[in-house]
Order: sequence, then C-alpha cells, then structure tokens
Amino acid sequence: MAQIKLRVTFAWWLKPYIFALAFCAVLAGTTPDAEKLGRVIKRAVRVSVR
Repeated sequence: MAQIKLRVTFAWWLKPYIFALAFCAVLAGTTPDAEKLGRVIKRAVRVSVR
C-alpha cells in the first residue's frame, strides 16, 4: 500500500501578524474581518505531498 505524507508549514510572519491584528482589534474594540484574515492565512500556509 502506498503511503502518502502531508507536510503543512506556516510562513514565519503569520504568528506575529495574528498577534498584531489581535492587539489592534482589542485597542480599537472591534473584531477582525474574517474574509481578509482567511486570505492571509491561505497565503501563509504551505502544504506539500510526499
């Protein structure tokens, strides 16, 4: 049986981006736009199949 491995990695800048976004949202008393956040996360996630 063939074995498939997925490797998921995140860009180095994703964690600081999310912390900064959360910090600004708390200061402003708002919530982040889920659509924009989803697009940023999609750009930061890398999936490779082995």
